[in-house]
Amino acid sequence: MGDAKEMAVLDEEPTGGSDVREWLSFRLGKLDYAVDILRVLEIRVWESTTRIPYSSPFVQGLINLRGAIVPVIDLRLRLGLSAKQPDGETVILVLNVEHPQGSRTLAMIVDQIQDVIEVSGSDVRSADRFNLNINERFVYGLMDVNSNMTVLLDIDTVLDVDDSERHAS
Repeated sequence: MGDAKEMAVLDEEPTGGSDVREWLSFRLGKLDYAVDILRVLEIRVWESTTRIPYSSPFVQGLINLRGAIVPVIDLRLRLGLSAKQPDGETVILVLNVEHPQGSRTLAMIVDQIQDVIEVSGSDVRSADRFNLNINERFVYGLMDVNSNMTVLLDIDTVLDVDDSERHAS
């Protein structure tokens, strides 16, 4: 997801093909984002996490998911947004993330779930031409959903905590 070959396809003319995928959209502040719904394992109500000493500021902590210990990422902090106290609409998305070392279960905190949207490859636009205030490596593309711009995230890159540590050093 999000490699140069795939991104090149985003600017081509619509092909009329049936390349429709479903994405789960959610809100962070006033902006809408989405992740590939096939990566979503579970949507959980907000619960407190166990903090990990000396971890990155965006690593909120750990939760116990039916016996498995899962790291929780504060997506607001990961994307460079300001922190927000959880409220009644805050949820934790549990996701399957692919890394060079293999797949891994991670979770991320989002402000509010929006909807499941259908995304056709021909409707996705490259983010290169826009001045987004987030790391472009995190963005698969942009899409207009009901006159609202939605940022489609490359969840493998966004939640690659090890990669962020490598870039920090």
